[in-house]
Amino acid sequence: MIAVLLLGFSLLTLYRALAQPGADKGRGFLIVSVLLALLAFVTAHALWGLRTHAFLMFMVWAICAMVAVVMLRLSGPGGAHAVRVFQPIVYTGLVFAAAALYLRRAV
Repeated sequence: MIAVLLLGFSLLTLYRALAQPGADKGRGFLIVSVLLALLAFVTAHALWGLRTHAFLMFMVWAICAMVAVVMLRLSGPGGAHAVRVFQPIVYTGLVFAAAALYLRRAV
């Protein structure tokens, strides 16, 4: 289930990067979202087979996803302030921490 959610989140992020107007402004976000999608496929493969490196791949993907969330907030209209970026990062981190604790026991 985590592998499917991981792929869904990554593909949604890639879709947002491609649908974003102004390619010059969102170039960094596009690169991060492509990297996130590639990492998602590798991580989902590791999680699906419960490989020994699945936990490590999930943590690398989670760090890249946190960067994508920050880049999404920074590339939005009107820029971003620290207060508007802090809340999504905290909630994203809590969800990833809960999933990491589950994976640590499962793998």
